Amino acid sequence: MSETHMEQERKFQNLLMRISKSPLYKEKLAAYDIRNIRLDQIMSLPLTSKEELRNAGSFGHLAVDIKETAQYHESFGTTGEPSAAWFTKEDLETGGKQMGECGVRLTPNDIVLIRFPYAMSLPAFLMQHASRQAGSTTVPASSRTTVTPYPRVLELIKRLGVTVMAGLPREMELLAETARLLGLDIKSDFPHFRAICAAGELLSEPRRKHIERLWGVPVYNLYGSTETSNIATMCDQGVLHVLEQDFIIEVLNEDGSVPAAQGDRGFAVLTTLTHQASPLLRYFNEDIITIEPCQCICGHSGGSLVHFGRLKERMRFGALVLDSSDIQFAVYTLSPVPDAWKVIEQEDGLHFILDSHRSSEWTKKDVTAHLSKQLGVPVTVEFADDGVLLNRAELVQNAPSKKPVYIQKLQPSVKTASIDLLRDLLDQGRRKMADRDFHAARTLFEKAVALDANSADAHAWLAAAYGRLIEAGIILEKMRLLPFLENEIKAALRIDSKLPFARRINGARLLNTPDTLGGDPAAAAKEFQYCIEQGMDEADLWVSLGECYIKLENPQKAKYALKEALAREPKHEQAKELLEQLDGGH
Repeated sequence: MSETHMEQERKFQNLLMRISKSPLYKEKLAAYDIRNIRLDQIMSLPLTSKEELRNAGSFGHLAVDIKETAQYHESFGTTGEPSAAWFTKEDLETGGKQMGECGVRLTPNDIVLIRFPYAMSLPAFLMQHASRQAGSTTVPASSRTTVTPYPRVLELIKRLGVTVMAGLPREMELLAETARLLGLDIKSDFPHFRAICAAGELLSEPRRKHIERLWGVPVYNLYGSTETSNIATMCDQGVLHVLEQDFIIEVLNEDGSVPAAQGDRGFAVLTTLTHQASPLLRYFNEDIITIEPCQCICGHSGGSLVHFGRLKERMRFGALVLDSSDIQFAVYTLSPVPDAWKVIEQEDGLHFILDSHRSSEWTKKDVTAHLSKQLGVPVTVEFADDGVLLNRAELVQNAPSKKPVYIQKLQPSVKTASIDLLRDLLDQGRRKMADRDFHAARTLFEKAVALDANSADAHAWLAAAYGRLIEAGIILEKMRLLPFLENEIKAALRIDSKLPFARRINGARLLNTPDTLGGDPAAAAKEFQYCIEQGMDEADLWVSLGECYIKLENPQKAKYALKEALAREPKHEQAKELLEQLDGGH
């Protein structure tokens, strides 16, 4: 075990003791023996959803006495209900150190202008702590206020000799456009300026490079949230490194039930190892990310993170899925790059509204072709008049900055709403399965089947819930539920006989049902082999296949399957136990 992993294990055990002091987690973890759960068993613990945080209220996941807190922040979601975050003095110091990990490397010679909004949001305060810890001078030039409009910020940068600016990516773009409107030359008028730190919005690589071209300095990305503080920082090689001393990050598939394959986009699940005031355990924050191992020449090791956007902005066109990063890639590879843009989702494609002071260099034909090629969907384009997306007159006056809307989602039709509701019911049910709340999962899957009786997925997942309830039930309960399990499997396979998940549940039924009631380990083995051939390659599946061969008295094949399971998950307890039994018997 590496030193880093040992330290994470120690912090994880400490977290489990601390977090159960909060009302939310005291209830969520009541049924778990947290004293005997190791870090490698973290997936046995329940997820925490955004909805749960909002429903818990301001004090719901506060894990320390109110006297120990130093600061309170809120993050507003799409529902308008805030998510609370509390910070002790130690938390704020840790947050500053997290920001300080950035490749900008602040020094006592730096003058740092902070352009993040100060009202209730977190990044401004953490950046201020990072600046103070480095001995730098801070200039608090908050956005979204009339006190520091764009011209005044530029005047401050010039007059004070600001060296580093930190703020939302959009603020960096708008300040550059204001400088152009005022006739300023960024290189000659801001000679001391050396770097930008950006956070609070999605910053795809083409967008980051665009801002670097606007300002002629490196741009360092920071990834985090109000609920968690800063999670990853960008080094001078342009790699976003996870701060593994403070966070455990899992990347799960869309329903939150199993890990995404390495390199595939999945959903961030965050555990805050060191946060004291309002710690989080397996927080499913609906951000879409990848994490891959990295040994960077900057000296960092561990995971590198790429952020692709949020679930609420994801768009689907048949089998095609587009995330916010895909939209940004298409927009910020236009030449020239727009000064402002907005995309509107439509039934059969996307409508872009674009604004540039160099729009005479565009043709609708070329822009449409570029966007359509990059995104793989039909595209229409509109070149906006001044003031529609960007009011340049306001930029050079004392008007406060505003929160932009980049992606306008389509209002769902009745049919689309039904599909979305089905997907939501299945997602909620799968998360309840992951939390081992099988009764709640069954209820949600029953609603999904009632909504769409022709959904093979809905029937298969309802069968899975019945299977889990049968495993946990007494003999009479098992006998009562078995016909329901069989009926749902039959329904799923009748709708889609090739659905791997339905075949897997059928295999589990055939394996775990007594021969007198229709069990058949040989048929079960065929079902599991089919699933593996279709790309379902988890350790649990190989263990199930191994169990089939044990029942069929074929120890050689059983050992092979169990070794395959351990190759995928070296600490799989059931695989190790079964293999030891086989080795002991032969």
